[in-house]
Amino acid sequence: MKTRLALALVLLALVPAMVSATETPKYSAATISTSNSTVDLIPSTSGSGDLWGLKCIFPSTSTGQSVKILYTIDGGAATSYIIDPTSIERESDGAGQFTTGWIPLHVHFASSVRVQLNNTSLGTIAINCWASWGLN
Repeated sequence: MKTRLALALVLLALVPAMVSATETPKYSAATISTSNSTVDLIPSTSGSGDLWGLKCIFPSTSTGQSVKILYTIDGGAATSYIIDPTSIERESDGAGQFTTGWIPLHVHFASSVRVQLNNTSLGTIAINCWASWGLN
């Protein structure tokens, strides 16, 4: 009886992992460096899946330049937030780049996703960003 219960609990614990394992992992990268512009990090896609996280790196000379992240899920209104390098970690030597590390999002989408980088009125500097996501 204890063996069956233990086996059932193990199988229940594996169900979320098995569901995630059916997704095809994707990795996208983009650089934004032109003033008052928008760049696709993940172009508009069709299908269901998950947006797991994103990461951005700013040059060591970044002073006053930020990036706005815009993401649109299932054709709805865009959600946005601004990443300001003065609030994030800097490489240990003090003269290094600013890095966000991986920002966990875990946003599920049923029909489409689009992620953009925007620097309207946020300065001009080469900012590199990556996204981790997957399609079912």
